[in-house]
Amino acid sequence: MSALKGRASSLTLPGRILGPDDGANLGIAIRPLPRRSSLAVLRADPRQAVEHDLIRCLVCGSAFRQLTNTHLRRHHGMTADEYKRQFGYNRGRPLMCGALQRLYTERAVKIGLAARIRQRPILARPELRRRGGARTIALEEILTRREVRERGRTGVL
Repeated sequence: MSALKGRASSLTLPGRILGPDDGANLGIAIRPLPRRSSLAVLRADPRQAVEHDLIRCLVCGSAFRQLTNTHLRRHHGMTADEYKRQFGYNRGRPLMCGALQRLYTERAVKIGLAARIRQRPILARPELRRRGGARTIALEEILTRREVRERGRTGVL
């Protein structure tokens, strides 16, 4: 631990869960969950748990750059799909912070990933076409639609 004391301010711990006490041990500041954003508030609107530089686990409140299946399985006994269903995230929502999403998007565009995808599910599986796009609507989508309607009524862009 003494080897870390001199470099603590520039220390990066990728993929490590940082709890409220870990920062003090390493000499780094970890942004605590703000009082106004308790887990109950985040659970009511799960979009608030995804910030530019972190995503909060809505089960335990820990902050991550990416919320992984490993954390969800080991600490909460659930998969990412179960987590999304339980807290109302869209099925396609990546469980990562905005900065990491942007990095992955830029990288995919740079290497031309879209051109490499050869299979379109709607063509490969005709039963999807018969369903006509029927799907469950997640809490995240309901809240977003409501906000768009509200903005339309008030004329705010």
